[in-house]
This record gives sequence, structure tokens and C-alpha cells, in this order.
Amino acid sequence: MMSQPKTRPFSFSRWIVLALALCSFCLSALVSRTVFERLPHLEDEMAYLYGARLMARGTWVTDTPEPRRSYWQPFVVDYQGNRFSKYTPGWSMQLAAGELMGQHWVINGFFAALVVALAYRLGRDIFNADTGVIAAALVTFSPAALLLNGSLMGHTSALFAAALFLYAYWRIESARRPLLWGVIGGIALGLLVINRPLTGIGIAAPLAIRSAIRLIRAASERGDTPLFTRVLGVVRPLVALGGITLVFALVVPLYNAAATGDPRFNLYTLVWPYDRAGFGPCCGRSGHTLEKGIRHLRFDMSLTAADLFGWTAGEVTPEVTAHLQNDSDYLPIVGLSFALLPLGLVVAFRWKVIAVIVWGAALVGWTVWPFTVSGGALTRDAYFAWVWLIAAVAWVNLPILLWRDRQKAWAWLLIAVTLTLIGTQIAYWVGSQRYSTRYFYEAMISAAILSALPLAWLARRFSRPLVYGALVAVTAWGVGNYTALRLMALYRYNLISPDVIAQVEARREGDRPVLVIVSGDDVRWRAMGALMAQTSPFLDSEIVVAHNYRTADPQLRADILGRFPDHQVIEMLGSGNQAWFADQPPPAPPP
Repeated sequence: MMSQPKTRPFSFSRWIVLALALCSFCLSALVSRTVFERLPHLEDEMAYLYGARLMARGTWVTDTPEPRRSYWQPFVVDYQGNRFSKYTPGWSMQLAAGELMGQHWVINGFFAALVVALAYRLGRDIFNADTGVIAAALVTFSPAALLLNGSLMGHTSALFAAALFLYAYWRIESARRPLLWGVIGGIALGLLVINRPLTGIGIAAPLAIRSAIRLIRAASERGDTPLFTRVLGVVRPLVALGGITLVFALVVPLYNAAATGDPRFNLYTLVWPYDRAGFGPCCGRSGHTLEKGIRHLRFDMSLTAADLFGWTAGEVTPEVTAHLQNDSDYLPIVGLSFALLPLGLVVAFRWKVIAVIVWGAALVGWTVWPFTVSGGALTRDAYFAWVWLIAAVAWVNLPILLWRDRQKAWAWLLIAVTLTLIGTQIAYWVGSQRYSTRYFYEAMISAAILSALPLAWLARRFSRPLVYGALVAVTAWGVGNYTALRLMALYRYNLISPDVIAQVEARREGDRPVLVIVSGDDVRWRAMGALMAQTSPFLDSEIVVAHNYRTADPQLRADILGRFPDHQVIEMLGSGNQAWFADQPPPAPPP
């Protein structure tokens, strides 16, 4: 007998993906260092970092310091003597590891590399190795990914959890060690839920429907295998997945109870009473409607079309940069990142793509129809908004019932996960553009795999070097034409700069801890943001910033000084979004 050729233990495609994963980690470090300068620039990041520092010290809350307003930080709230981050604890718990290492950026860099690897594995296993490699490359150099990987936001962690959940479910269906993969899937979904609960619902819903279908089919199949055995084979890993997810999810009410005494308390409402998902006067600054939700969706999709892969038509002019910094409507240049998605559907479904087109047309019609009735009155009715949204999500997931071919079923699951996530976000009152369209970010791997399909089809049937070379060229063009400029638009965003930290250190005497008092009756958080990032929740850090917000009241200043008798005091003055040292002239107003 002829001996069988030995399989290569590590294929060339895996070496490429390993290089891409390493590249993603390094790019995360680069963006964190050059664009964000290892500092939080959004209120959200400030609160996440605050929560991480609490958890690194073994607690979820701390006592509210007095005078409380002097040590206030954005999205950090006080309730019944406790101070804590308003956000669910999932991301801060992970970021706490970076706090303990003294390198916060490492956590997102680590997850970024794993996301690239998961994009490859999921794309390879569902379709082929070329699809996996190309999807991994698209994720690696995505402007949205580079931006969020370099930040202190929790979306990269959430994307990793979502991708691991999808991959674990794929492995559950493969019937090889399904119980183990059920456990892994439960951990992944649990991490997603305690990080971004609404996103967790959007990602999990299509797979829950898929699970119900598999259970029904197992119960209705005929064969020699007993009914109980067939059903048990499907149920066991799903019970493990659901049970572990539930255990993780309990962290959220436990956190709420520790903070407020009420496990059902919505901590978001402690900052803005209207900050909740839903429709009607309860939600949003002036009430949330379907009309507003779809308008935000249209605005956000225009940016997603550019930020997804960095493919655009047009230059990033100073006007476009200003838009990226300040506005949240239509992006002034045309994004082309969706160009491959229709072709991906053709490759995935072949001639059955006609049915997909008809289905999609019906969804578009359902979206447009309410705007044509009575001048759009239906879109401003809260009850109808819920009816519309539930029907739309049901329609998105209906084809899961129909596809029996596993590859086509999973191609549709990738679509359903993306659209269901987008649909759930319509129920939230505000869009997201400054840090890219991050509310949709956890669907990136789905979009990358579907976009990779036509390129993989060309590579396998014509010329792999030509297709891969063209992808490298287009990626390089996108980085130079859009991505680099898009990222640098956030350089020192919100006026956050390490320069003020360096100047405080330069004025520091020996190794004494420093108390920086910023005096001014109208000083916003941006004026002190960089120093807030140095201030421990326990006020025992080497640099502490305090706001003297009533300059005519000497008792307030005395109360601040009395808390830090051994600190060197450095005086600053502030107004609006700016602060300056008391022995220097005030700076010119920012543009």
C-alpha cells in the first residue's frame, strides 16, 4: 500500500492569520499610543476606567467623598453614599486586569488579536480557508476596529465574546465534544451580556431560534436512535450554554444591588433619567420614536459604509475631519465598504439569492411603509414602534426555519445576527458616530466573512496571488486615503492631552503626592479630564485633582485642603473646557 502523505501541522494560511493577529495587537498598541496617548477621551472611558480601578482593589463601589462635586467624574454617580460607574460591570472587570498590570491598552490589544483568529476560524470552518484569511485581513485593518482596539471602550471585548459564542455554537452543531463547546459558548455569551446586555440579546436571538428548530427536527426525525437520545443530544450542550450564561448574567443585578440596594435598578437613569431603551416619552431627551431610530440608523449606516473597511470615494478634507469630530448625521463622503456584501450573498446562496432579494425587498418595504401613512404619524406612535420592530426582527429571522443546508443556514445566521443587532439598537434613543458606529460593531465578523466570500471565490477559481495582491493594494490605499486620517481626527479629542500631566510632574517637589486644585465656577470635565484619569477613586493616587467650584466660598477650599494635609498643592484656574496653571496667562479659546 502507498503511504498517505503527511498533513502539514501548520498550513500557510494559518501563518498568515498568525501574522495578522500579531499585526492587530501591534496596531492596537500604536493607535493607543499615538492617537489616544493612553488616556480616556470619552465620558464612557472615564467611567469604565473608574470602575476598573475599584474592581482592581476588590470592590464595586466606594464611599462618596465630600465635597462630592469636587471629585466628580463623568458617568460616575453617587447614590445613598456610594460612588460607582453607571455601566454594567463586565468590561470594567476585564479592564481591571490592565489596571493591575499598569497597561490598560493591553486588554483590548489581546482581544483584538483573538478576534482576528476567530474571524479566520469561523470563515474557514463555514466556507473555506481563503474566506477565513480574507475575513481576518478585513477585520485587522478595519478603521472601526483600529479605533476601538486602541481605546478604553469595551466593544472589542464584546466583539470577541460574540465571535467566540458564534464559533462555539458552530462547534456544538458539529457533534464533536458538544458539551465542552456548550460550556465555552455559555462563558462567551455570559461575558457579552454583562458587558453589553442589549447587544447580547441581539446576537443571541437568532441562535436561540436556531436551537428551537434543531430541537424540533431532532424530535421529529425517524430512525433507529431513540427519541430521548436524539433530543438529549441537542439539549445537553444548550442547557450548559444557557445555564452558564444565566450565572454570568446574575453579575449585573448583583452589581446593581451593591450600588443601590435594588438589583433591578437601571443605573443609567442616575445620570440621565431618560437614558433607557424603548419608545415613547420615557426614553430619550424628548421621547424616542421609530422615526428617530430609523433616522439615526441612516446616519450611522453612512459612516459604517466608510468605517467598516476604510473604502471610500472622496478625500478626507478638513470639513470631513470636522464632521467626524462634531457631527452625527450623513458622512460627507461616500463609503464603499458594503460593495462586496451583495456579491457575498450570490456566492453563499447561488440561484436562491433571488429568494433573498425578494425577502430583502419586503423588509425594505416594511421599513418605508410607515413613513407613507398619514404623513408618517405611525412612526411617532410608541405602540406601533414596538409592533414594527418585533415584526421586523421576526422577518429577519424567519428564513432560519427554511434553510436545511448547513452552510446556507449559517450564511443566513450571519445575516440574521447582523440585522437583529441593528434592529435592537433602533430601540435606543441615540446613535453613535464619534467612536465609529460602535453599537453595530459586534456584528463586524459577520460582515467581514460575507464580504470575503466573493474574493475567496475568485481566488480559488482564478488566481490566488492576483486576488490577494489586489486586496493588499486596496487595503493600503484605504489606510492612506481614509483610515489614518479618520483615526487622527480623534487625536486629543475633547481636549484631552498628557501635556498637563507632564507639566504637573515638572512642578512636583520630590516624591510628595500632588493635589491639583482647579478653581472656577463653570469648569467642565474636559478641562480636567487628563488629571481625572490620574486620580484614584480612593483619592490616594500620586496625583489627585479637585474642583473648587465655588470660588467665593473659602470653606469649600478649606474642606478640600483639609483632606490632603501632606500633599503638595498646585493651583490651576479653569473656565469651560479649558484649565491653566495659576501662574500662567489663560490660553486662547480652542477652535
